[in-house]
Amino acid sequence: MKHLDLFSGIGGFALAAQLAGFETVAFCEIEDYPRRVLEKNFPGIPIHNDVRYINGEDYKGTTLITGGYPCQPFSLAGKRGGCLLYT
Repeated sequence: MKHLDLFSGIGGFALAAQLAGFETVAFCEIEDYPRRVLEKNFPGIPIHNDVRYINGEDYKGTTLITGGYPCQPFSLAGKRGGCLLYT
């Protein structure tokens, strides 16, 4: 079974997929730091930079596609603009 991991972050979905018996065939992550983590922890698996340029035909027959959501609103770093509460 094959897994395509979009908006990958540092590969949490890929790790879970691996434990469930899936082979991750590619990642897509635009941020530099997570890309370096993916390269270190999942050597040899292609990492696309931008989801808009992935050719779906290359992944025809993929069993599982996962996609992470943006972490910024939940991060404890920076301005945490996604967590603003208005009263």
